[in-house]
Amino acid sequence: MVIKLKNSIISMTSEKKYDKSFKKSYLKPKYWGSWLGILFLGFLAFIPACIRDFAADVLCFLLWRVNHRMKKNVLINLTMAYPRMSEEDKLRIYRDFLRVGIKVIFGYGESFYRSGNYLRDHYLCTGREYFDEAVATGRPIVFMAPHAWAIDRCGLFLSANSLKMCTMMHTSKNEVYDWFMNSIRLKYDGKVFERSAGIRTIIKALKDGYSSFFLPDEDLGSKGAEFVDFFASRKATLVTVSRLAKLGNAIVVPMFSCYNEEKHAYEVVFGKYFDNYPSGDDRADAGRLNHCIEELITGREKQYMWFLRMYKTRPEGEEFTDIYGKQYSYDYVREEIQKRFR
Repeated sequence: MVIKLKNSIISMTSEKKYDKSFKKSYLKPKYWGSWLGILFLGFLAFIPACIRDFAADVLCFLLWRVNHRMKKNVLINLTMAYPRMSEEDKLRIYRDFLRVGIKVIFGYGESFYRSGNYLRDHYLCTGREYFDEAVATGRPIVFMAPHAWAIDRCGLFLSANSLKMCTMMHTSKNEVYDWFMNSIRLKYDGKVFERSAGIRTIIKALKDGYSSFFLPDEDLGSKGAEFVDFFASRKATLVTVSRLAKLGNAIVVPMFSCYNEEKHAYEVVFGKYFDNYPSGDDRADAGRLNHCIEELITGREKQYMWFLRMYKTRPEGEEFTDIYGKQYSYDYVREEIQKRFR
């Protein structure tokens, strides 16, 4: 059947699974710009990564001083996370973050155009023993993967290692973009569900022997969340991971995705799977999750998607809550945030 979602048409099965088959509607003139972008990524996919990365370095040099909304959000988030960090260090992280992001975007064509064998041969893996240990348990795995620039490329590592994988997607307004991205995610088969399918769809897949790739650090509001520390500030943190682990009889494995600039390669970082998780205490479990994410990010700050409005939902009692408001300058927001830590 066909379900209409926010001006996008997505073909779904009865369980709202994405159908990656090509449709004639993708050739409409409104998508021609998207196709030019996909063709350009195809060109970049077949040139040496070192040359591609040099082009990204040049573009970053031209763009990083420009003030725009993404830069403001990054600096606000860094202030929330590290209120005593100097402006010089925040700008350094922003510059490095932007440079890595451009390199990953320029490399997206590889995941689409290059062969599965090529992709398998171009991964670096840190903590492989933790991955192997988790797989050896025979239980389904929930890979807890924070938002990082290289998240989609490194997510393919799991399917490339013969795991039956499922994950969830958020539909955009651009059908061609959704088709391109989900064709990448389904390169080694697996299942991609629309977010509206709900957590029960993932639980059913876990019970059917699939493992799941879950990004727990997005702010989706206070419903189903606990306010716990994420670095220096409290954040609305979903308890979905502990529910998946409990109801799907799954283990949770920390995972982080990186682009290694020195080796021009994608690096997957694994941590040891959680013992005694879930504990039965949602707040404690959410705090443990955030602490683990902090450890994954520390030393790899440039890899993380700091532009997300991760601190948007604020707990009751805070005087200044609209930290991403368009009407406020970054300097004003920074002063309001830093008042809390004086």
